Amino acid sequence: MTQIKLFPLRSVVLPEGKMRLRIFEPRYKRMVTECLKNESGFGVCLISASAGAIPSNVSSVGTYVSIVDFESLDDGMLGVTVSGIRKFQIHHVESEEDGLRQAQVSWIESWPPTNLSDEDQFIGERLQHVYEKFPQIGNLYLHRFFDDAAWVSQRWLEVLPLECHHFEHLVTQQDCSATLSFLGEAFRSDDADNATRH
Repeated sequence: MTQIKLFPLRSVVLPEGKMRLRIFEPRYKRMVTECLKNESGFGVCLISASAGAIPSNVSSVGTYVSIVDFESLDDGMLGVTVSGIRKFQIHHVESEEDGLRQAQVSWIESWPPTNLSDEDQFIGERLQHVYEKFPQIGNLYLHRFFDDAAWVSQRWLEVLPLECHHFEHLVTQQDCSATLSFLGEAFRSDDADNATRH
């Protein structure tokens, strides 16, 4: 078991993912300061009303991240860029006096890289279009692996709105095949709906 600090969010980051955070609460500013001082990271997990057995409405799984950049913003907030390192399973959560959560976690194996099949190439192509439309997300990545099924699957899970239970089910699988199936069905259904409307 490993103890880490938790930062619950309404969005997620997964291994090899990048995320920009705007931090204003004193407890999370303290968390970042302590992590920088100790050269450690913290855990990002999903907050949702439908969270399961873990208290305080946080998902039972999350991603341990490292701080790759930080700056003081003009509005007084702290701007932090993080990179996803590895997934974890939460076993126990405690809150400190200021509400900052500490969790006992065990590590979950990362998905192995695998080539996108010809049938699933469109899933990677659609992600390219998302990054073109929203460069503030795409520009976080110096290297983009649109032919890697695991990389593409995880980047999609970061941008799609998912309930905790669905997110937990997908990211705890041994590989990305369940996520690819989910994405493929969702996109084909969306395409069919659009075709029907036109």
